[in-house]
Amino acid sequence: MVSALDGITVLDLTQGPAGAIAAMFLCDNGARVIRVEPPDSEGLRADPGYKIWDRGKESIVLDIATEQQTFDKLVSIADALVESYAPSSAYQSIVGYDRLASINPRLVHCSITAYGREGPLKDEPAQHDLVMARAGVLASQPSFRPGPVHVIHPAASVGAGILAAQGVVASLLSREKTGRGRKVETSLMAGSFVYLPKVAGDKVGMRPYMSTTSGGGPFYSVMECADGEWIQLGCVHGGFVDLAAAVMGIYEIASDPKYGGGRRPATEELRQELYDIVANVIKSKTLAEWEEIFEDADVPYARASTAEESMGNPQILHNEMVVDIDDPEVGKITQMGLPIKMSGTPGKIKGARAVYGQHTSKVLAELEGVPSPEPQPASSDSSTFDPPLKGIKVMEITNVIAGPTAGKMFTDLGADVIKFESPDGDISRPAGISFFLHLNSNKRSFSVNTRTPEGQEIARRLASQADILLANMRPGATDRMGIGTDALKDINPGIIETHVTAFGWTGPYSHRPGVDPLAQAWTGLQRAQGGPENPPVFLAMLAPTDYTAGAMSVLGTLMALFVKERTGVVQRITTNLLNGGNVLSVDGFMKYEGKPPRRLADKGQYGLSALHRLYETGKGWIYLIAESQEEWEALCAALGRDELSSDARFESEAARRDNDTALAGALTQVFNGGGAEEWFRILRESGVSCALVAEEYGLGFFSDAQAIANDMIIEHQHPNLGLVKYSRNGLRFRDTSEIISRPTPLLGEHTLEVLQELGYSDAQIEELYEKGIVKTEEPSQE
Repeated sequence: MVSALDGITVLDLTQGPAGAIAAMFLCDNGARVIRVEPPDSEGLRADPGYKIWDRGKESIVLDIATEQQTFDKLVSIADALVESYAPSSAYQSIVGYDRLASINPRLVHCSITAYGREGPLKDEPAQHDLVMARAGVLASQPSFRPGPVHVIHPAASVGAGILAAQGVVASLLSREKTGRGRKVETSLMAGSFVYLPKVAGDKVGMRPYMSTTSGGGPFYSVMECADGEWIQLGCVHGGFVDLAAAVMGIYEIASDPKYGGGRRPATEELRQELYDIVANVIKSKTLAEWEEIFEDADVPYARASTAEESMGNPQILHNEMVVDIDDPEVGKITQMGLPIKMSGTPGKIKGARAVYGQHTSKVLAELEGVPSPEPQPASSDSSTFDPPLKGIKVMEITNVIAGPTAGKMFTDLGADVIKFESPDGDISRPAGISFFLHLNSNKRSFSVNTRTPEGQEIARRLASQADILLANMRPGATDRMGIGTDALKDINPGIIETHVTAFGWTGPYSHRPGVDPLAQAWTGLQRAQGGPENPPVFLAMLAPTDYTAGAMSVLGTLMALFVKERTGVVQRITTNLLNGGNVLSVDGFMKYEGKPPRRLADKGQYGLSALHRLYETGKGWIYLIAESQEEWEALCAALGRDELSSDARFESEAARRDNDTALAGALTQVFNGGGAEEWFRILRESGVSCALVAEEYGLGFFSDAQAIANDMIIEHQHPNLGLVKYSRNGLRFRDTSEIISRPTPLLGEHTLEVLQELGYSDAQIEELYEKGIVKTEEPSQE
């Protein structure tokens, strides 16, 4: 069976995880990916993650500067190119979009930078730990000590990689209609904001800060059982809290008004008091006992596994996320399967990662018959492109984060997204917190009671006009609304269904209620963040599996739209939170004989080693990366500490590893002698990789020169909240008109408008309102 991107050729010139991840998604779904690797760069492949990210790709060794004619031939036969050169790199004269477009006007050109193409940080190192420090990720995560912490999961690279793949496929879809390629840009900074979107306003409630490493509330935390194992509770609403409290034998205690019915205790002291009560009850039984009790009662829970343990999880196995590949270097590798499932054009892992330069002779032989391209004059067509998804209508039936993330990304690509809500609305709407405002901006809200026959008829009528149905409910929920898969075949045989579930569309856990913390626990993200010396850590602000799954569902849908445009094949796209956790686990979710232990943070969660970690200075924090011998010598020179470089304990990489604690202590004393900004200037002038750590960046982002220079901020007047500012432009398309941007809608704000578009008469609309079948929230009078 063909895959979505069969016949597409992609050149991967990137030198970091983000580009490798982007090209992996393209390769897994049929594209021929040629990895163009520089001479003498084999050391860049050392990260074990590349055994996954580079699977199925061809590898050639080519110096594009000295063998430009060969490179240009490659460009002339390619459909897309992904590169990660810094904006001021000398290589920009070779890979610049205008030059490549003159060789191949149909080429889609994707650039992944560290912080964007403009601004004071544009040429800073593209290393995701540094970017996450500067983008506020490290200061957002609770820890066992004050201050920012190392985040083990490469959120910036995964986010940027999925964004880049989205941009490539969206541009290929556009090319089917226009015949022209285009330039698309993203960055590791934008990838960070996939997980930490920014919103600010005088009346905007910030997302509650999870003050502990265990979680966000007594029934929404990871807790220790009697046998020393850990279990994550995921009671996201009151009904589940009541269920959990009942089977734990503390229903009367939890329902005491002072504890807010177990949901919102009146004070922090009472929250901690109830937390301790719940934790003590959990400590009274083994993990296996609680699993049986909670499963029988339909209480959301998860075992806090390691990533390697999760490879035996029955649902993950059912999702086909564990595959064996024969690797030419290390033998059999058990690694991640395909995280996006396409019903009509399924992906396929083509094979293991190639040996460095393995396909050089083969590809060069193919190019012998390709004429040397002659650059063509720039096109006289000065018209701008439409956004890639202009004219596409999305019916979004989602709640909280994963589904709304997908809907927001569709709006960013130009789609008309109609958020189809119950009369109570998205369950995260009442809180009015920042992530809800961001994820639902640019949409139209349409509120309908589908528990009535009239409401189901409205749902069917909207589905009949939509191009995409997006849902993140348990399997079967859309069937109960009258718009399940079988019904849609009659209502609208051309609609693409996209489903983001908690654990999978089918399988042993598919019926279970699920939220991001549960997927964090099942897939090992919490254990990895805690490290070998700490309890599991709840990844509070990042909601990592939610955002990853939401972004992947958009990528799958874009590929489905591309297939539909080319062949007419219509299909269903599915992904889930567990798959998102597997993508983020990198080499933790991998096994092969002789595999080195995964690098995890130290007990204090400062970093991976003394030369790859956070340091608190006399004023502020800095993140340092200087692990090679050359980098170490540059660091000592920059610090003016010759005694460190001549110390026998630190004279070689091996010696520094053996004396890592002593080295960290010595450097801590040095950095305490100055402020972070001063140290940043000194180190960067000496070429040492480092970054300032942004704290309180939720608001600082909106005055950040880097964000402003890259046009990453937009403002809207909200009917209740006044002026609200949002982050934007995770993907930027060159020569493309602006999308229609809207403030976050009130519940049902566009109900009347959408009903009119669906052909309802004024009298019919009035009756629907009178019966309470549809709803429009009125602005507040404040």
